[in-house]
Amino acid sequence: MDHALPMQVRLAVVSLRNEGHAYDEIASLLGIGRASVSRLLRRRRETGKLERSPRGGGLVSPIHGRIANLLCRIVFEMNDPTLDELTKALIERADVKTSRAGVVRAMARLGFTRKKSHWWRPSATRLSTAIGARSTARSSPR
Repeated sequence: MDHALPMQVRLAVVSLRNEGHAYDEIASLLGIGRASVSRLLRRRRETGKLERSPRGGGLVSPIHGRIANLLCRIVFEMNDPTLDELTKALIERADVKTSRAGVVRAMARLGFTRKKSHWWRPSATRLSTAIGARSTARSSPR
């Protein structure tokens, strides 16, 4: 949600401050928070600008287009791969620099779901021990 102050309000904050109004008074007159007044005036003091600060963007994922198609092929070729295995295979085959977290986000973008619970093959001894214990209990004399 975008909560940026309109430029008219920004200009009004500066004008009211230049007239000598206190931060709290400016905030109540314009119906904005005192912290917004403070941040706006500090930005003007430090940079000389009233415009909104640019939003961060971070690094862009390399897993788009051709590489995303390759990731899909890797998923279908490998039998129940782990995220670490997918990441390693993608790095080797596409010669890209990415992380496990990047692969997770790409998988979500591509519509793949993540297995949330682990599945372990039941122990062979657990089942046979339980059956053996029951049959021994039935056949033993009382």
